[in-house]
Amino acid sequence: MKYIYLIRHAKAQKENYEQDLQRDLSSSGKDDLKTMIYRIKNLNFKAQKIFSSPARRCIKTAQKLCKNFGLKEKDIVIEKSFYEDDLETILNFIKDLQQNRVVLVMHNPLLINLCEYLTHIDLENFPTSAILCLQFDINNFKELKEHSGEVVFFDYPKSQELTK
Repeated sequence: MKYIYLIRHAKAQKENYEQDLQRDLSSSGKDDLKTMIYRIKNLNFKAQKIFSSPARRCIKTAQKLCKNFGLKEKDIVIEKSFYEDDLETILNFIKDLQQNRVVLVMHNPLLINLCEYLTHIDLENFPTSAILCLQFDINNFKELKEHSGEVVFFDYPKSQELTK
């Protein structure tokens, strides 16, 4: 079994930055992240690596989630393709992964496209701070195919309950 935790960065500042990559988390984004950490605290899920977009808001989100996944900040790997690349590039990146459980911290619309490719779900939105856990009945990520993922759970700050 292989697992991917797809996470959209927490809400970012809309002002006070020179470049989009430099946008930090907003105060409401930090609050939403605390909510999500509290909700997933008892799910007892682990990961072997966190891969993050180079955007500051993604890195900060990954840093705050490390402890929940049993990881340290040094376990975060910055992946440039998560910022502006296309679905095919991201799928090739995933197929090269050697770990069994990984966390990917990214942006929309790439997250929505990736979710719709990997699962049978049709997402209108992938909210900030949302977490989608997918499991794959495969031995190696190279075996990844369209619609091969099964949703373990999907949660986001404004949801009423954990979706399984």
